[in-house]
Amino acid sequence: MTAPALPTAPTETAPGRVDSVLDSAGKILRAYKFGDTADLAERQAGTSNQQRAVVVVGEVKRGKSALVNALVSRREASPVDVDVTTSATVHVVAASERHPDGTADLIFPGTATRIPATELPEWVTATGRYVRDPGVESLPTRAVLPVESRWLAEHDIVVMDTPGTGGLDQSHAQLATMSAQQACVLVVVCDSSTPITAPEMAFLRAASASVDSVIVAVTKTDKNLRRYRPIVAENKRLIREHTGRDIPVIAVSCVRAHAADELPAGPRRDQGLASTGIVELRAVIEAKLDLGARLPAVNALRTSWEGLRLVADKLRTDIAALTDSPAVVADLTQEQNRLTELKNHSGQWELHLGRDLTLARQSAVSVLDEQLDELKTKWTTRINKNGLEVLRKNPQVFTAEIETDLIAAMGAAVQKFLDELHAIIGPLFDSPAVWDEIQQQIMASLQTDTLQTGNVASKRQGLIDPTVLSMGMMGTSMLGALLGIGAIAGVVWIGVNLGYRAMRAGKQNLLTWLRETLGTARGSTARMLEAALTTARPEIVIRYREHLRTSMEQVQKQMIDVKEAARLDAATREQSLKKLTGNQRVVDARISEIHTLITELTAIPPSRETSSPHPEHSVPAAHLT
Repeated sequence: MTAPALPTAPTETAPGRVDSVLDSAGKILRAYKFGDTADLAERQAGTSNQQRAVVVVGEVKRGKSALVNALVSRREASPVDVDVTTSATVHVVAASERHPDGTADLIFPGTATRIPATELPEWVTATGRYVRDPGVESLPTRAVLPVESRWLAEHDIVVMDTPGTGGLDQSHAQLATMSAQQACVLVVVCDSSTPITAPEMAFLRAASASVDSVIVAVTKTDKNLRRYRPIVAENKRLIREHTGRDIPVIAVSCVRAHAADELPAGPRRDQGLASTGIVELRAVIEAKLDLGARLPAVNALRTSWEGLRLVADKLRTDIAALTDSPAVVADLTQEQNRLTELKNHSGQWELHLGRDLTLARQSAVSVLDEQLDELKTKWTTRINKNGLEVLRKNPQVFTAEIETDLIAAMGAAVQKFLDELHAIIGPLFDSPAVWDEIQQQIMASLQTDTLQTGNVASKRQGLIDPTVLSMGMMGTSMLGALLGIGAIAGVVWIGVNLGYRAMRAGKQNLLTWLRETLGTARGSTARMLEAALTTARPEIVIRYREHLRTSMEQVQKQMIDVKEAARLDAATREQSLKKLTGNQRVVDARISEIHTLITELTAIPPSRETSSPHPEHSVPAAHLT
């Protein structure tokens, strides 16, 4: 048996050595005929569709919009005033040729409309002219606001200002529960005049259970110069006590940050900005986003690790063939008999596969039914309890929340289906690339048919964008897809659009719309799952047959190699054994190094303690204006 020459250990240091380690692992995998695994790791490492988002949430009048504006160094980016409360999510992005400064894109159901940025408050605040106009057929639930911001551009960040009309809502935290390929930070805004409140703590406790990157920003320190430091210290203590985590708590002054930003560039400006807490907040955000940005590399390293583990198994078999050939022959004979048995009973296996796939779909539909029943109870109770007057005051908040709930329910069902399929398919194949390829084909099949709700029908087909679904199916949440800047098409968007009309027509009409929309969501998701089932079954069968064939050929070749090894003279056997054991050391070293790298890349950096100078001991506010 011939052992390929393997590459030596890379010499670079982290994080630069990640590429070298992946390259070295890829060469080993290809040398041992695991090229598909190496290709998958390469694709994963090259993932470039990450959304680096900062989701800013908080109770009413805590200064969320002011904080967003301070982060991006623009006084009037997101609408802010003592009497202004946002009623739709505003995505603040770096201006570009496609999204120029001075414009804003309103995201309506299935489309987007560009307006002058000065008109944005009329569409996304509770007192906006169009929001209060009963004649407006549809309102945006999101808006994209491009601004000239060096910080956003340099770090490729989107900052999201969430609605403030309803206070803290878990749907806002869910926006930060991104898929495995996303990097997102949740910034919870509190006031420096009082310690964190019970509702804020409840929200933070729930959010921190599912969101790794959470920061607390204590605002308006310029109004509480003598009191804010004890408040920050008390908040840290309370958060540690109630969440069990050391979440960063950073004191900031948005007013002073804008004043410092407007100074000429130089030490005085830098000192002024540092005294406001904004510089530290940006630094902590960047560090946490960078942690999320490492996830593609981590996924690639894990895939390489799985492949190298299979290479290590093969090397152990080859070494055993030289040192204990009778035992290896017995093991290979047993494996050959097992594969032959599987091939002879492939018809029975296919029947069992069909049964398992059907059970997987039923399990996913059960999850969907449970979630939709919960949504029906939740929203029926809310409509009956609050009445239409409350809902009509903040229609964008209502529509955005129910939209989020519906997409999350549909995404959970599809995720359950994929998890069940992975449990069925994963053990059948040696290569992780096989599941990845099957999953991609399943995703491509996830389209829906015509949506009909009540007496209003849409002729549009394929309303669910499979790329939107895939972002959720690959990880923990469907909601990461909603952070995209472009227009988002989907069943829920159409349903929410009709919801505006039902809301204006009366409570009974709205309840009818709710019931029919939930039914439509169930039917559409069930049909998607059925389409996925139809796609998956023949693909699995074909690949499994091919896997059995190649596995039998591999076992037969191994048996020939073992018999040839037994006939080798002592010197040749010793030489082959030396090369194999050398390769084994190389592979084991790569496996160990990959494990170390994954540990480093997934380590959460320690929380920074607030170290900004006390405002009254730095540049006086009067000197910053």
